Amino acid sequence: MNLGRILWVVGAYFVGISFVFLVAWTKGGAAALAKADRRSSEADAHILIRDHLGFGWMVLAATVDVTKAGLYPLAARRFGNLPPSWVALVGFVLVVGYTFPLVFRATAGRGLAGSAGVLLALLPWPMVIAGLVILIGMLVRRTGPATTLGFALVPLVAALQGQPSVLVAMAAGLFGIILLRRMEGVSLAAERWGWPQAIARRLLVDTDVPAKARPETLGGEEPHSA
Repeated sequence: MNLGRILWVVGAYFVGISFVFLVAWTKGGAAALAKADRRSSEADAHILIRDHLGFGWMVLAATVDVTKAGLYPLAARRFGNLPPSWVALVGFVLVVGYTFPLVFRATAGRGLAGSAGVLLALLPWPMVIAGLVILIGMLVRRTGPATTLGFALVPLVAALQGQPSVLVAMAAGLFGIILLRRMEGVSLAAERWGWPQAIARRLLVDTDVPAKARPETLGGEEPHSA
């Protein structure tokens, strides 16, 4: 077994940890993360950062997360000389680290920013199509379903494009991670809304309760966590 390849994979897990933990060093960030609860969509760290520090901080954190998630697999392929199967594994493990970290667990994202970065780097055109779907969803005030549909389309578009099967499988796996992360703590929502509605809302729009209108968002739908 190639030790260098293993180290690239292990490194991917820790590189994937969300940038949000750095804002804990600020007064407002510490207050936000103190209220974070991975089990509730509405108590996601990224949303709390927006509410306590402002939209700019949330955008900054998401941008850093997307950027490092994209650059690391490219570096692994370029400097580690990893074959496609190992590069795909690096991308998958990176998003696992983003969504299910061993440290800074309160700051873990829902998988969108990490997956977007990996996919933009390794499957750019399928991810661009997904991004257009998400943008259209924002414009018609259906961001949640559009996000779900966009990431679901990536492996299909990649397969139609003739991308390597390992990258298609990686894209499908990343979508699976996103859905799995959304399901964390769904039993709490089910106690109030019932299992069918709780599961449907988590899987489709990643929220527990009907969104209330916010003047700074499109159509009153809550911006979804990264």
